[in-house]
This record gives sequence, C-alpha cells and structure tokens, in this order.
Amino acid sequence: MAKGPSRFASPMQELVLFGVSLGLVALVGIAVAGGASVLFLAIIVSGAIATSLIRLLFPEAPFFALTFANLIALYTAIFSFFMQALFGLIGPAVSGVGFSLPIACFLLGCWLRRDDVQAVVDHADIRAGGRLYKAMLWLVPVFLVGAGAFVLSSIDAPLVNNDFAFLVAMALIAAIVLAVSRDVAIFLVDAGLLFEEFFHRMSRLAIPAFAFLTFYSLLVIVFASLYCILSQYSAELHFRVADVARTINFSEAIHLSIATISTVGYGDIVPTSDIARVLTSVEVICGVMLLLFGVSELLEYTREHRREHPGHDKGKL
Repeated sequence: MAKGPSRFASPMQELVLFGVSLGLVALVGIAVAGGASVLFLAIIVSGAIATSLIRLLFPEAPFFALTFANLIALYTAIFSFFMQALFGLIGPAVSGVGFSLPIACFLLGCWLRRDDVQAVVDHADIRAGGRLYKAMLWLVPVFLVGAGAFVLSSIDAPLVNNDFAFLVAMALIAAIVLAVSRDVAIFLVDAGLLFEEFFHRMSRLAIPAFAFLTFYSLLVIVFASLYCILSQYSAELHFRVADVARTINFSEAIHLSIATISTVGYGDIVPTSDIARVLTSVEVICGVMLLLFGVSELLEYTREHRREHPGHDKGKL
C-alpha cells in the first residue's frame, strides 16, 4: 500500500486548493472570533504564516502543507469549544496568544526535526491498524490536559477561568506538540493521503451523482410549482405559514418542497387541505423511491467501473 507524495497538476491548482483551505480557516475564524478582533487576526495570520513556512520547509510535498491548513480550521473549532466551556472570561488578546502557541511550537518542532519529518513525507503511506493508532497517541496527553482543566473547573471555576491558567494550559499543549512534532507530522501525512484517496474515489462518481442531483432538483421544482399553483389559483387556503393560513409564493413553495422531499418537515409551512396533503405525501414517496434507486445506481456504476478497470485501484486499497 505504499504511495509516494502526491503532486499537484499545476501551480494554479495548488494555489486554488490553498486558497480554499485558507478561506475555510477564515470562515471558521470569523465564526469563532465574532468579527474583527485580536483572536481573529491571530487565527488568520497563524494559518497563513504556518502554512507558508511548512510549504517552504518541505517544498516537495505540497499535500503536507495543504493538510496542515485544513487541520488549523479543525483546531480552531476545537479551540472555540475549549474557550467557551472553560475560559469565557479570557480576553481576545490573551486568547490570540494562546491559540498561536501550539502552532508556533509545531513549526519549531518541524524545523528542529526537519530531517525526520522529511523522511516521513518522502515515504508517505497510509498506515493501518496498530501503526495508525500509534501515530495518534500524541492526542492522548493533549486530551488529558483538556480533561484536567475540566475537572479543575468543576471543582473551582475561578481557579481555571483566568488568563494565567489559560496560558498555562495552552503552553502545556504547545510543549506536547513540540515534543511529538514527528508524530503529528505522521498524523498529517496519513490524513492527507486519506483525503486524497477519498476525493479520487468521489471524482469517479461525479457523473452519476450529477445525474441524481439533476433528477432530484427537477422533482423539487415540479412539486414546488404544483404547490404554488394550487395556493395562488384556488379560492381555498391550502397552506398555513407560521400558524397563519394564506397563499404561498414560489420561494416558500421551494422551501416546502425541499423540506418535504427530504422528510425534514420543519413545520413552518403546513398543508391544511386534503389535496395539499395528498401532494406532499406523493412527493415524500417519490423522494424515497428516487433515493433508493439513486443509491442503487451509484453502487452499480461503481461495480461496473471496477469490472472495466480491474487494476485501476490496485495498490491503493
């Protein structure tokens, strides 16, 4: 199952992928920081600088830097939970410093152990079983730091919810990341290869998936049109919107159609007449049948592809 480091088809493709990854970091950063603040600046600057430095340190493995950029977005989400649960009184400046510490220590660890990390990147392969679990052991001490903070907070919240305790907790996590930077690199390589394999498989399903989405969309539009026509060209009020019986427009009919075919049923738009209930029931049945046939066709397409290209995935599975 060995596999060499991936290569992007062109610098433009690499630039687009990195732009999307950093855009994801920015999106999560805005949601976490709640707008322009020191924390938001720390998230954006840390993500951009760290990804660029990783790219410069390991120029032959762009997938490594790309995976690291996506990991920063995940780290930002976990950091937000950590902050909201334990450190609600910490200011944005201190939280920005704490956020940047583990990233800075990982970069320092990569630079100090660049030969070891380069060896991992140069001989990239998807680990399985015990090797995979061993590569993830570095998460255990990080988890223990978080668990310890939760225990102390339940005993004495003011003891934890202050700038000093927060910086101590983040410094401990940063020290752990520095000590196990090679293991973190192995984790990133595995994640990058798994993502690459996943998107490779998904790309083969693009045509049948597009066909399924087209039929699904047409079904939504057809029933939305029927709901709208029924509502606007009938003297009877067939739908209740927010507990008020009235006619619905096309955008509301689209919303109702999507909620009905997906069987979500938000309840904000409710059919009240017999004919409206029949139409929504028929759409539910059509949606379920389309989903069943769609999944069946996707599986059949995959089986046919394997029969026609028996050696295409050899060495990847």
